[in-house]
Amino acid sequence: MRAPADDRPGRLVVALVLVGAPGTGKSSVLEELATLHDIEDIAHGDLEAEQLSLGRPLLPASSWVRQLAAILALQREGGRTRFLISATVETSQDLAAVVEATGAALRLVVCLSASAETVAARLDAREPDRWPGKLPLIARARRLASSTPGLSGVDVVIDTEHRTARDVAAEVLGLMRRRAMLE
Repeated sequence: MRAPADDRPGRLVVALVLVGAPGTGKSSVLEELATLHDIEDIAHGDLEAEQLSLGRPLLPASSWVRQLAAILALQREGGRTRFLISATVETSQDLAAVVEATGAALRLVVCLSASAETVAARLDAREPDRWPGKLPLIARARRLASSTPGLSGVDVVIDTEHRTARDVAAEVLGLMRRRAMLE
């Protein structure tokens, strides 16, 4: 689904899309990045697209990407023009759909990466043992840890293996600044 373009003069829509396997730090980096935007008084909207697929079974990208496009269109109608989005995508087609859903003329796709062992350990520590989805999530994260960085459409890959979310967010903010995404 194509997001409607903002046709008001002078309104350049900008989007940062964070992708990566579960456990690479997308949510933590998104939170830190939003905080950095707040500190610098940079207007933005931030959204974890993963929330749109939650439930049993998880919704496929074809469903939640349409929801994302609708939410972002409403956000643009409300006056927002800069978006920080995190999403777990499985294919280059899913990534392209997320990017298109932003309706952004200027965009940056950053893939956060970590080894399969690291994402598995992070998820094992984070998720409750009683949750039946824990082992499937860890298996999925292991698979995506190696495939997501190679997806077509990824602009930059950042290793989160031994870094804090704050440091990664500062690096992403620097990338956004160099690409004139904060003006």
